Amino acid sequence: MAERPSIAIETVLDWAYCEAKVWWQTVGRSIEEKAESLISPRTGSILLQEAIQGILKLGYQSHQKGNDFEFPVLLGTLWKVRLGKWGLNHLREKMAAYSVLYEDLMIRFGESGDIRKMGGSLYDNPTWSHRWRDLALSNGLTDLRKEIDAEQHKAGLGKIKKDNNTDIWKEPIGLADAFARSNWIVENNVFEQESIEGVGEEVYVTLPHISVGVTPDLIRTSGEDLVYEKHYYGIRPPRMKDLLGDYTIKALFSAKQEDSDKEASSVFVRHLMSGKMIHMKPRRAAGINEIEAMSSAVQRRMNSMDFSGPRMVNGWDACGNCDYKLLCFDGEGIMQRYNLPLSGRISLADDLIAEMGQQLKGYTEEQKEIGITFARVFLPFVAQNPGMTKDQIDWLITGI
Repeated sequence: MAERPSIAIETVLDWAYCEAKVWWQTVGRSIEEKAESLISPRTGSILLQEAIQGILKLGYQSHQKGNDFEFPVLLGTLWKVRLGKWGLNHLREKMAAYSVLYEDLMIRFGESGDIRKMGGSLYDNPTWSHRWRDLALSNGLTDLRKEIDAEQHKAGLGKIKKDNNTDIWKEPIGLADAFARSNWIVENNVFEQESIEGVGEEVYVTLPHISVGVTPDLIRTSGEDLVYEKHYYGIRPPRMKDLLGDYTIKALFSAKQEDSDKEASSVFVRHLMSGKMIHMKPRRAAGINEIEAMSSAVQRRMNSMDFSGPRMVNGWDACGNCDYKLLCFDGEGIMQRYNLPLSGRISLADDLIAEMGQQLKGYTEEQKEIGITFARVFLPFVAQNPGMTKDQIDWLITGI
């Protein structure tokens, strides 16, 4: 029986927003890694997630060995090592100062703080408000962010856009905010090391035609029960109706660990910036039909290396606060530098030629002549039907 194709639901959702996000995570990442002296591309949000996931893994692994370390200590060590690796040790004092000022403002906008909307309610996203902008400018937070983020390209992030009219607080977060938010998150969340069973391990929903992977940030135990925990890193707390429509959550409802029949009895959503937890009871098979249709469609496009519709062709403002915006517009821009549809197909062709060379080594010249005749008939058909999987092609050849 042919192996069922697999794709991550996070990739499907990124593709739905903009194919360029997936290009950066796949083709673009490999291109940048091969380029001399360049660091694999990152975003501020990815840097933040790497920091939190990194200390959770270190804490989990240490606990397994009988050693428990405080998460603030682990976080400080992680950032120290990373800044040294990137040649950014000289920014440590500025980043520490930025983190303190950031925390002071966050407290003032929080439940125990003195800043409210006109009606007395809390700001959902303080950093987008005029009050935050004015206070950040007056206490030096804005200038510090610009100074720190001016060197973030050394850590693999895109260069900030030098435009005095740009509201940096509505732009993607960079190195400064990744550091400050990671400290804030560690201070405002309690992670019980003894209940952690896994950190960032993919689990799977097995569907008739495709296997869909989804990654809970934590897998925990609660008594005899298995619990999935999904983390939200944004400033604004997620709304319940948005969570019920989130395909990542829907996939978690029916996902199992590989080679295990054990299902999660609960899914917890943790809003890291507030430390608040939302308990969601799994609803089996929720949205499964939609998940399978979306996943199969995106996989066909990825198989054909068709990165043809990036949002960025509509300009800087159209990309909003997308994490990859800085990378896409760096230099001449992603379309001019890499030509997404063409670079994807070139990569695909190179892989195909290399694989064909290996396959043909054991054939006689007569067999190769027969193969050439066959290919002249077969390949145009494949070209007219982009997105065919290897299993589908094998099935077609077998029937001829």
